[in-house]
Amino acid sequence: MNRNDKTVKMVDKRDETQAIMSKAAADDEAMKEKLNAVFRLRLLYNSGEELWRHIGKSGGGNNSFGRVGGKDAFLRKAVYHELEREWYDKTGIILNGLLDAYAQATKFMERYKPMHEDEEEGVRIECCEQIVNVCIFDDEITDKQGAKMRELLLRLQEEDTYCLAVLLLMLLGVLPSSFETRQGDARQMKVKYDQVYNFFLRVCHRNILFVQTPRMTLFHKALKESEEKLTRIRLVKFTADVLCNLSILASAEQIAENGRRVQWDQLYPDLDGYWLGEQHSEQCPDYWRVEELATSYQFCHYFQKEGEVGKLHQQEFTVSFYSNGEDYACVQHPRSVLQWLNNEKLSKDDITYPHFVFWGGEKPTKIAFESFMMDVSWFRPMQLVRAKEDWVSPVEKDFEVIDDYEEYSYSFYLGLEAITPTHILVKDEGGESHHVPLSKYEGLRSCTLDDPIGIITFRDKRYIAFDNLMLYIPIET
Repeated sequence: MNRNDKTVKMVDKRDETQAIMSKAAADDEAMKEKLNAVFRLRLLYNSGEELWRHIGKSGGGNNSFGRVGGKDAFLRKAVYHELEREWYDKTGIILNGLLDAYAQATKFMERYKPMHEDEEEGVRIECCEQIVNVCIFDDEITDKQGAKMRELLLRLQEEDTYCLAVLLLMLLGVLPSSFETRQGDARQMKVKYDQVYNFFLRVCHRNILFVQTPRMTLFHKALKESEEKLTRIRLVKFTADVLCNLSILASAEQIAENGRRVQWDQLYPDLDGYWLGEQHSEQCPDYWRVEELATSYQFCHYFQKEGEVGKLHQQEFTVSFYSNGEDYACVQHPRSVLQWLNNEKLSKDDITYPHFVFWGGEKPTKIAFESFMMDVSWFRPMQLVRAKEDWVSPVEKDFEVIDDYEEYSYSFYLGLEAITPTHILVKDEGGESHHVPLSKYEGLRSCTLDDPIGIITFRDKRYIAFDNLMLYIPIET
């Protein structure tokens, strides 16, 4: 090998070393930016002091966290990756991905600043609702929206859930809208969590299914936690999870699949029989008759009004029990049948979601319904105790029974006969078969022989009922 060859190799080696050093320096600068972003945004802890204390250091100022580790780039990388690992274990969020989503959301905030800057809170909330309606519920973009709004909505349809979540929280005013924020420590997080929860309650009222999303249940539970646990990263997580829940429920292609999946979390304890209310006595009856149905329970309340003699009032409710990280019941007022049969959205006045507690194993001896969400006057928190086997209902004695909701009563006859490649056959009480084309209604192809399908008779009308799809087809006479 001659001298020139050696010189060339030395130059190449020096260039390679310089390239490695330059890349290392660039990587370290990027790591400093990430650490500073985590610190300034107060993503993981509500105060800068908490974050410094967590890593066992002391610091101050709004820009100093990127210098943690001093001249040691390895320590900076170790701190960041350990924080990323810890919070992934706690929340399931990948910190790198969240920062990328945050960066994209800040671009949207900057580009579409005229749409939200100096706007009143109500206008910004309406903007958030439009984003959820289009990007989650798949509503159409119309000319009623301004040109800028249509452009934003079209772009947001291409973004992932975390970008949407961060952008919504920025618009609601609960997250800083820039990495360069100088807001300092996160304060009044209970107020901010409550604000976001109430926004989703408002959005969820468009359909019965949306209010009972498991993540809304967990979100509500979090409102009772201490201030220091209510961090910004958890708020992003709750928001993204609720958006995912709503997206699944709103997808027409997944309604049937989701219905069966929810049933996996639905509970069917042995509740059949009579249950005594807290105010029950022989002189003033107050009790319930519970009967298990195909997909739920019928809770029939019998009670005597003050001053009435020889009369019992009767009120029937449909109740389903779920366990999705939290135990809650879905209770429907009898008049909800009007919305169901007309294939309309259920009114929030006709449904409630109390917590429930069972005592006594698979055949409970006591039930408690506790206030939780969407409280109503017609179904209040209560405790019921199972009546003894030999207990005799006053209905079987000399009482006149008054059905308070008689106008909403209906019958449901399970009559699924067959599913063919082109039709679903449903037989009514008289033995007549009704053929429903699979191509006529969305979701019918996913029906199975185990689904609650039959005939509903309400007043003087009959309907072919696909209860799993919430589809009710009038039978023409």
